[in-house]
Amino acid sequence: MTGSESEITEPLDAEETDEAPPVSVLLTLKNVGKKILKPLKRGEGPNKFDLSAAQTATTTYDGDVGWNKRPPAVLECPRCESEILQHNAQDSIDCPRCIAEFGYEDFGELDLLYMGCPRCKSRMMHGQRHPEKFDIPEWATCDECRYHWEFKHSYDRPSDRERTDVR
Repeated sequence: MTGSESEITEPLDAEETDEAPPVSVLLTLKNVGKKILKPLKRGEGPNKFDLSAAQTATTTYDGDVGWNKRPPAVLECPRCESEILQHNAQDSIDCPRCIAEFGYEDFGELDLLYMGCPRCKSRMMHGQRHPEKFDIPEWATCDECRYHWEFKHSYDRPSDRERTDVR
């Protein structure tokens, strides 16, 4: 065996060579990267990534705060079980199917079916952070356009602990 043959059969260490990795390795790494990023992609536009889980709602692009700016809500009529749309928080709640009428202050007594996004009209996820203190939703997030609404409250004032009129 000659010296040149031993050089061919011996494996090369990565540190001993200045050669770039083969193209197949680079393509494999690129494909792995695409698979990792795919669940995070939102789509087209300048904000191509959505790095928040839908449940945490930490990455939003637009939003409002306050009961007066609450998104439209769809409630269930307790008499006929049809949907009642309340466009804003101060609107009366009138069933379009039967004669049931409620004041806006009765919102917490009715079953909230969903809230509608004021930007893209999709259904929003909503919930309460303090159900023992409030009988109304405290937040809502749209998964389509990432609009987020928050009910502004403070625990320093007794009026916030007892919700009778949330203006």
